[in-house]
Amino acid sequence: MNEQNLEYLKKSLDYLGFGTKLNDVLESAISREIPAFTLGINQSYTPAQAQKGTTVGSDQMRVLLNFNRSKQSDMYFLNDYEVTLLKAGGALPIKQVFDLERDNRITALQAYKLLSGNSLERDVYSKSESGEATEKKKVWFKLSLDVQDAYGNHPLKKFYPEFKFDLSESIDKYPFKGLTETGKEGMMRMLRNGNLAQADIVIGKKSVAVFVTANPQFKGLDVYDKSMATIRQDEIFPKKVEENKADVVESKETALAKEINTRTSEDRFPWEDGQNLSSSGEGIER
Repeated sequence: MNEQNLEYLKKSLDYLGFGTKLNDVLESAISREIPAFTLGINQSYTPAQAQKGTTVGSDQMRVLLNFNRSKQSDMYFLNDYEVTLLKAGGALPIKQVFDLERDNRITALQAYKLLSGNSLERDVYSKSESGEATEKKKVWFKLSLDVQDAYGNHPLKKFYPEFKFDLSESIDKYPFKGLTETGKEGMMRMLRNGNLAQADIVIGKKSVAVFVTANPQFKGLDVYDKSMATIRQDEIFPKKVEENKADVVESKETALAKEINTRTSEDRFPWEDGQNLSSSGEGIER
């Protein structure tokens, strides 16, 4: 057994948010020299609206992690993992396969947030022409949950700084009640981490308690009531709807065209430091 490879995989599982629960079954599978195997783990999360006191149960997430052995050596690789999320009170589960290389090593918690419909911001390292990682950029991630590709996956969109989504400016456009600079900073941290942020917003002449998430694609926010029903933008900005209708249509039609090509990005685990232990070139065929 390649002990260095085993330790690397254990660190990878811990970084991805699975802790040490799978270490024993991982070591057992590798010691038996199984060419390819899948390990499973269940995790539960408490949705934000339940934390606010509403009677909502927990969200249940099942993760299947796919490993395979190199054809050229005794090394094993974690190529991807499949997530099945059943939201509390939801009728149908949501599924997604996250490829570690292609999807910049999305963690289990980040996968949960993306499958819950939230956007999040992460550091991504861009490649130079020589193929080396040279520059760290802040990139927004969002799943298109209303669309599936040929593999049954929801497209994972990535919005680079060149897309010019300014979270601070987006927040300033909304009529939040009593939002101080400190409160705004806290909201921005929540949204960048892919969380729902709680706030009060003025709709008409009333103050309404809401949840908000970032929407980088349309350079704004998604706003929900306490039951997580969407509050439409024309309810929040009734006087601006007609004035901005043409701009909104143009934004929707051109958002995908403006999205930055992400094939020049890569990501590594924090401890790699140049080690040639990643799964590059060892991907599972689909």
